Amino acid sequence: MVKVISFGFKYGPPYPEATMRVDLRNRIHNPQDQLPKDAIGTDRVVIGAVLGPAENKKIMQRYYERARALARTGTPCVIAFGCKSGIHRSVVFANEVAARLRDDGFDVEVEHRHLRS
Repeated sequence: MVKVISFGFKYGPPYPEATMRVDLRNRIHNPQDQLPKDAIGTDRVVIGAVLGPAENKKIMQRYYERARALARTGTPCVIAFGCKSGIHRSVVFANEVAARLRDDGFDVEVEHRHLRS
């Protein structure tokens, strides 16, 4: 079982306990200024903004490979992605890694701690 979490650092500790916790704030440019006001990480425009750049795709691939290696150990693990507010970058990364792990046959649960619908 793999649990993938998205969260926002701006809400302060306690941050999710995780086997692998990733801080996306300094790794992926925050697309918020170029997005519609109410856009969230499940919207196509946000997914495109976050995963569109080639460098971001490489970063995603590296985190997916690390998550897959952890999942292959057979022990339950938690993968947590954090960004500033927990509604854009972390949501996109959490959903993408979860989808790829599911495609690989792993049982995956996703939790978005700060995503509002």
